[in-house]
Amino acid sequence: MRKILFAICFIVFGNTLFGQVTGVQLSGQVTFMSSENVYVKFNSTKGISIGDTLYSSLNGNITPVLKVNNLSSTSCVCSLLSQVSLSVADKIIAKPKTIKVNQQEKVIEKTITENQIQETKKPDKKHIDSEYSEKVRGNISTSSYSYFSNTAAKNSQLFRYTFSINADNISNSRLSFESYLSFRHKIGDWAEVKSNVFNALKVYDLAVRYDLNKTTQISFGRKLNSRISSIGAMDGLQFDKKIKGFGFGAVVGSRPDYMDYGFNSKLLQYGAYLAFDTKSENTFTESSVAFMNQMNGSKTDRRFLYLQHSNSLIKNIYFYSTFELDLYKVNNNQPQNTANLTGMYLSLRYRMTKRLTLTGSYDARKNIIYYESFKTLIDSTFEKEKRQSYRLQANYQITKSIMFGLQGGYRSLKSDPHPAYNAYGYLSFYNIPGINISATVSGTYLKSNYLIGEIYGINISRDILKGKLQTELGCRFLDYDLVISKLDIHQQVGDINLSWQIYRNILLSVNYEGTFQQKDRFNTIYGQLRIRF
Repeated sequence: MRKILFAICFIVFGNTLFGQVTGVQLSGQVTFMSSENVYVKFNSTKGISIGDTLYSSLNGNITPVLKVNNLSSTSCVCSLLSQVSLSVADKIIAKPKTIKVNQQEKVIEKTITENQIQETKKPDKKHIDSEYSEKVRGNISTSSYSYFSNTAAKNSQLFRYTFSINADNISNSRLSFESYLSFRHKIGDWAEVKSNVFNALKVYDLAVRYDLNKTTQISFGRKLNSRISSIGAMDGLQFDKKIKGFGFGAVVGSRPDYMDYGFNSKLLQYGAYLAFDTKSENTFTESSVAFMNQMNGSKTDRRFLYLQHSNSLIKNIYFYSTFELDLYKVNNNQPQNTANLTGMYLSLRYRMTKRLTLTGSYDARKNIIYYESFKTLIDSTFEKEKRQSYRLQANYQITKSIMFGLQGGYRSLKSDPHPAYNAYGYLSFYNIPGINISATVSGTYLKSNYLIGEIYGINISRDILKGKLQTELGCRFLDYDLVISKLDIHQQVGDINLSWQIYRNILLSVNYEGTFQQKDRFNTIYGQLRIRF
C-alpha cells in the first residue's frame, strides 16, 4: 500500500518538484473584449495554466493585468485584475513554466558513445517521433464563497472545485489530452445536484488530440476551436491543417445543451473554415471565414457565415473586425435561404505618440434566433431587435509611473425610449517611490432608461515578502437613482484581498467585500487554494 501511495504522489506532484518559472516570456495580444472577459492570442499557450497571471509592459514596467480563466492551444480567456485599461491589439506578456531536465538524465546523455550517436542520426520512425516532446501542466483548485447579511435574506455557502490539465505529446508521442472541469454546489441544495449532475458539473474542455504531422491535427471530444471561437465549445470531431500561410479545417459533432451545458446529441452541427495569415517584420494580416450549420434533431436551427480579419498594414494602426451573416430563416413556417447581416464588430487602435493611444469601436448585433430550439420565443418575436454601441478610449502615459485614461460608451436598442451612456476615467500610479505602492483612482457615470448612477473608487496594492504576499485594498462609493421607482440608493463598498504564494506552485488567496447601504450590511468572503503542476 505504501508503494502504491508513493507512486500516486510521484505522478501527481512529480512535475511540481521539477517545475520552475524561467525568465522566458511569451508575447501575445488582446484580440477581443467583452463586458466580462478579455481574449488574448499567443502563437502557443504551452507553459500557461489556468489561474496564471498575464502582464502588460507600461514604459518598461511589467504590470499584472489579467488572470487566465480558460485556454486553448493558442488563446486565453481572462478576467481583469486591475483598473489598467486595455484595448484590442494591446501586447500581453506571459511567463510560462518549463520543466527542468533531471540531472541524472544529463549524465546518461553525456555517456552516449560515438556508435550510438551515429545510430541516432538514422531517420527511423523512433527518431521522428522524438520530435514530439512531452509537456504536462495542470491546475487543481478549491474555492469557497460565503454570503451573509443583517437582512432577512438567507445566508449561503457555495463551494467550487476545478481541475484542468494539458498533457501535450504524452510519453513523447503524437497523442495529447486536455480538460477543464468545474463542480459547483451550494450547501442545502444537494437535491438539485442529485436530480441532474450537470446542474453542478460543467465540462468546458475534455478532448484528445492526435498529430498526424507537425501541420495536421485531429481532435475528438469537447473543445474550443480558436478559428471559430464565436460558436463556443463543441462536442465531436475536429480537423485542422496548415500549409504555409494557409489554414483550413472541418468540424462535425453537437453543441452543449443550452439548459445545463451537458451533452445533447440532438443539437447536431457541422462546418468548415479557411484562414490565411501573412507576417513580416513590421506588419501582419489574419483573415478567416467559417461556415456553420446547426441543427435540432433533423431540422436546421441556424446556418451562418463567420468572417474575421485583422491587420497592422499601416504603421501604429491596428484594425480588427468580425461579421456574422445568417444564411437561413423560417417565414410563415417555410424554411428559406437568406443573407442577413446579424453581427458586426469593428475596432481601430491608433498609437498617435509613444505616450498617447486612441481606440474606437463599433458593435452592431441583432438577436440571434434558433428556429427550432426556441420556438416559443420566436412566436412572440415580431422583429429582430438591433443593438448598436460605440466606444471611444484614450490612454496617456504622463510619466514612467503615471497613467491616465478616459473612455466613453453609447448603446441604443430599438425598444428603448432613450439610448444609454457611460463615461469612465482613471489615474494610476505605479510603484510609488519610497513606499512601493500602486494606486488607482477612478470615476464612472452611467445613464440609461432605468437608472442614473455615479461610482467613485480608489484601489491600493503592494507586494511584500519579495512578491510572495500580495495585498490590495479598495473602496467604492455608489450613488444610484432608479428612474422608474424614483428610489435613490447610496452604497459604500470596501474590499480587502490577500494572495500568499505558499510554495512555488501553491497559492492561497482570501478576499472580503462588504457593501454598506443605510442600515443593511451585505458581506462576501471568498477563499481559494490553488495547486499547479
